[in-house]
Amino acid sequence: MNQRPWGDEVLCAASAPEAREVAPGIHMSPGTSNAYMVLTAGGRVIVNTGLGFEALTHKRNFDAVSTLPTTHILVTQGHVDHVGGVGLFRDPGTRFIAQANNLRCQADDARIAARRQTHSYVWFQEVIDGALEIAAKHPDVVVQDAPVPDELFTDTLVVETGNVRFELLSCPGGETIDNTVIWLPTTRTAFVGNTFGPLFPHFPNFNTVRGDRYRDPLAYLDTLDRVRALGAEVLITGHGLPIEGGALIRACLDRLEAAVRYVHDQTLLGINQGRDIDDIARELRRCRTSCTWARATAGCLGAAAPSGRATWAGSSCAARASCTRPRP
Repeated sequence: MNQRPWGDEVLCAASAPEAREVAPGIHMSPGTSNAYMVLTAGGRVIVNTGLGFEALTHKRNFDAVSTLPTTHILVTQGHVDHVGGVGLFRDPGTRFIAQANNLRCQADDARIAARRQTHSYVWFQEVIDGALEIAAKHPDVVVQDAPVPDELFTDTLVVETGNVRFELLSCPGGETIDNTVIWLPTTRTAFVGNTFGPLFPHFPNFNTVRGDRYRDPLAYLDTLDRVRALGAEVLITGHGLPIEGGALIRACLDRLEAAVRYVHDQTLLGINQGRDIDDIARELRRCRTSCTWARATAGCLGAAAPSGRATWAGSSCAARASCTRPRP
């Protein structure tokens, strides 16, 4: 990606908020998915880089706080709004590290790019129009990066830079097959990105209208267990401000587990009884508003009914072949 001075028109400086320190040494630059900068004694680590054109603003925001070299770029997943600005943040010696399925995730995005854009437009009209405008005005600049990681890991990788230890944990039950949780054990801070969905603690989207892969509810529960076992005191998600307080975080994760497990188990029970999947979904929708359990989960079942089909995709395999863990 070319690096050059940009005017306020491209940077959207009038409307873009400045970086905000959301935890000691951690600054957030808000965007379609937030970008973060972690300051260490040896430089800065960027966690997620936004869409390509957003990265121009993210970099300006972070540079206003610190111009130390970027030692590492880490991402919580390979979706376009996480990797789009990698090239802009690269300094000599910067290492971009991602989970082993990162390039497959990027390839998934590329395959459904047209559908993703048309089906996302109703929610992200301003962002998409802005990106297209910038691309049209600056056709000689590669705005959206499709980066190749310098290093890949499979299950766990420890990165120590400056005085900060980062533990990268593969959590494929999240939004993507390369989903990664970044754990800072010293401060008990977990970057989870969209591991638990676009909103926390909303019931996760196991299927999407834009054509993403189905997501396995059992893998999601495994991922939830792995994150909960960390005992995080700060949870930094892809959108909004961090969630603080170990008791609150655990309570949210417990409620999410109860919601997902209930929908999965009820769907599995129904298909083994030979019931129609739409009947099961209607029953789950009624339960969302009527049963004591649904009220106790404070609305975590908001997407229960549409997620029934994705749960069926995983659960029906169990009914047919005694396999409860289908491939994504």
